[in-house]
Amino acid sequence: MARNYTAKGGDASGIGIDSKELQREFQNVIAELEKFGNKLDAKQLGDIQRRSLFITRDAMKSNITDFKDGEFKVYRNGGLYAEITAGQLQNSIGIRKSKTRNSRLTTGYWVGPIVKGAFKDPEKGGWFAHFLNYGGLIGGNKRDGGGSQYKGANKGFADRAKAQTISQVVAYFTHNAKLYIEKTFNRVLS
Repeated sequence: MARNYTAKGGDASGIGIDSKELQREFQNVIAELEKFGNKLDAKQLGDIQRRSLFITRDAMKSNITDFKDGEFKVYRNGGLYAEITAGQLQNSIGIRKSKTRNSRLTTGYWVGPIVKGAFKDPEKGGWFAHFLNYGGLIGGNKRDGGGSQYKGANKGFADRAKAQTISQVVAYFTHNAKLYIEKTFNRVLS
């Protein structure tokens, strides 16, 4: 009986790749693993999943058109909140581990802007990425009389990266997971 091990949690940014296609393929691998008990290491499969997401991470970074220093300012409560610097969004794009229901059997990763830890600083992290990807209100808020819908070159940067790379990510993961499984079972059976 195949169990559904889905990632829960994630990051507040809400964008990036946490794709249903990759999760579905990962679930198929887990279903096969259950037939053989504890012979396979979920950490090894998680490492393969993480490596597969490098493709999307790199595409996401390359889809970002950089801002010139001082060009992008965010105002809150009538004052300057943060000034986005050149390279800030690209530097915040990374791969993080999600919490899972059963970390002994499976792992989950996502790629997107990081807004925690060292990237919690508004002038360092990618907290504003969802505004750019989805064309949200930037430059202020309606209450302060400022702000406009973002329509620049970065609109949809994360969605484009996901669309460009999802088939490569799934193929990479599937190929390498099968190699790992075959190698492990050949070792166990011999």
